Amino acid sequence: MATPQRKPRERANPSTVVVEVLSAVFAPIRLRKIVREACESAGIAQMPEAPISLRVFVEGALFSTLVRHLGVSLALDLNEQIRASLAHAREVRRGEDDEVRETQEVPTSDVHERRPAAEATSGRRVLVVTQASLVVFLLQDVFGDELEVLPVSGEKELGERLARFDGQPLLVVVDRRHPCVGPGVARRLRDHLSNISAVVWWGADVDEEREVEDRLAGGPRFITTGPDLQLADLGPVCLDAARPI
Repeated sequence: MATPQRKPRERANPSTVVVEVLSAVFAPIRLRKIVREACESAGIAQMPEAPISLRVFVEGALFSTLVRHLGVSLALDLNEQIRASLAHAREVRRGEDDEVRETQEVPTSDVHERRPAAEATSGRRVLVVTQASLVVFLLQDVFGDELEVLPVSGEKELGERLARFDGQPLLVVVDRRHPCVGPGVARRLRDHLSNISAVVWWGADVDEEREVEDRLAGGPRFITTGPDLQLADLGPVCLDAARPI
């Protein structure tokens, strides 16, 4: 007797979750105005659907728009509700995915060929050297539960983190668009990180990238991003950089 196939459940888009939270506060006409104003501020036609792009939108253009209409305190409260709702939606989707995988037969030939993402990034931590909490939030979204993402707000704190995890594989993401350290910190990274670690240097011009690459020579892998890489595209670069050599 054939096993009946389970019909996939329809999922709400992540942007729908955001709209649902906003609709509890704003009347429909005002809600459309808020969303339209935030999209215009972000230079996009509509609210993004991709999780990373949506997180950038929520923490950036949408939050700024909410501050203008509600004030900082209420905007922070509403923004926290949106974060919590998106996090809950992600957990629900993960549970559904796990349930579906349990009901599917996996060909024997695939068992040894597939490798879970957690294994690909095994044993690493991510230090995010930035003044912008949005960058930290984005990378926490990208890595989820696979890696511990730790914010670093200055050179002193970076030194303490490096000393604490000395000898362990690390991914260090240096944000030069919201800087809290300068190129000189490359020497400290060179002293503490071996070639099993990696450094992503984001948001600097080409000359600075070359300078930092020279200072890191013989030490950790150096990943350049170029001056034009947008925040929404930083996540995949860091995810790839965190994989073992």
